[in-house]
Amino acid sequence: MTINPNDSVNFKGNIYLLVDNVVYSSAEAFAVFSKDSGFATLIGKTTGGDGLGSDPILLSLPKSGYILRMSKDMGTSYDGTCNEEYKTIPDYEVTIARKKENYLADECIQKVLELENLK
Repeated sequence: MTINPNDSVNFKGNIYLLVDNVVYSSAEAFAVFSKDSGFATLIGKTTGGDGLGSDPILLSLPKSGYILRMSKDMGTSYDGTCNEEYKTIPDYEVTIARKKENYLADECIQKVLELENLK
């Protein structure tokens, strides 16, 4: 299915998503979508995972009245792997995926520049 916007800016460039081990929850879901759909190229370190699935379920134990909260499903990536266990591996891994004040020292930014033949 293709969705055509009413007021397109006709962007034709590549989209890069910079990720690391603190990408988790809804940011993880976006990283998985971006990688699995081809929306963006992921650059950085393996994510924190656990961003797929749904809200947890609450249960009340009948004899104690104790209320517990637990996952009601296992979030799996497009290829069937458990996202909480295997997380999301970027398309291009870098040694250090932390933001630097000087972009010339930022490995993720340098990888984008390399991929765009701007380096």
